[in-house]
Amino acid sequence: TLKGGWGYKEHDWHASAGTYVFEPPGETHTLIVDEDCEEMVAMFHVTGALIYVDEASGEVSGFDDVFTKLEKAKEWYKECGLG
Repeated sequence: TLKGGWGYKEHDWHASAGTYVFEPPGETHTLIVDEDCEEMVAMFHVTGALIYVDEASGEVSGFDDVFTKLEKAKEWYKECGLG
């Protein structure tokens, strides 16, 4: 965490500037930023897929991995004239 404060709705720990958080694979969570935080900056180093889950149904609603992220980046660069 580089700036501000955040945590996960499902856990009672809190991350603030200078802290390091390890997330084990398979962890389902909802990121929340402190209400009084003007700006939160954190670096997330992801080494596997992100699975998105619909909160109401609990069903998988999508995913991202290195390949989908690369495709999204290529599309964005093309749209804004950088690629």
